[in-house]
Amino acid sequence: MFNEFHYQVRGRGHEAEGTLGQDRTHYAKKHGVHVLCLADGAGSASHSAYGAQAVTHAGCALLADRFHDFATGEDAVQAREDIVGTLHARLAKTAARLECEVTDLASTFLAVALFEDRFVAAHIGDGVIGYVKDGELKVASTPDNAEFANQTTFVTSGNAAASLRLYRGSLQGIAGFILMSDGTSASLFDQRTKSLAPACAKLISIVGEAPMKQTKNPAHKKSLRRVIDTQLRGATKDDCSVGILGRRAI
Repeated sequence: MFNEFHYQVRGRGHEAEGTLGQDRTHYAKKHGVHVLCLADGAGSASHSAYGAQAVTHAGCALLADRFHDFATGEDAVQAREDIVGTLHARLAKTAARLECEVTDLASTFLAVALFEDRFVAAHIGDGVIGYVKDGELKVASTPDNAEFANQTTFVTSGNAAASLRLYRGSLQGIAGFILMSDGTSASLFDQRTKSLAPACAKLISIVGEAPMKQTKNPAHKKSLRRVIDTQLRGATKDDCSVGILGRRAI
């Protein structure tokens, strides 16, 4: 079993401009499947915060409902098309409600789903997915920034399905996963060496070792939010978001 933590905070740049933060995170547990999604809204898209929210909710629902298809299916191309198609369908509904274009809802998309001894991960755009296996911190998926740091692929991009990176595998030896937006990666990911900061393993450990007793606002989550609000947010003007799944201590 895994514990979860997810949080997003408006960046200093958006705060100075008086604009909304554009990162969104969402967690769901259904049919025994744990799903955590994160999206970073495009700064160039007028309604990207709504798009980020839409794809995180749609992504959690899809990966919970169809985990077994994605974990065992042999047609990776179809799987990518199904994921992006579902996200596009939710964005089309959101665009109709807001009376805007689907491209106004552009965002990245990161997701990890877990069930029993298997995992599925999906990634479109920048941001990072990492994990701890057998005590070693590893990177599952690096940022997709093409040739320039400020350019990436979005769910609404024409090549989104082809660009979507889809991973699956065994959970044996895995202590947990961490997802982060590019704002958070400014502190926790070294672009030069393509490696995660040791603090990522500590964050996963904190979530996994959290007390089983459920409270409305547990101490470990308050502490983690404080770290993001101060240390991570202070290192960038961008929004910061993070999602963590940590294996519960036995």
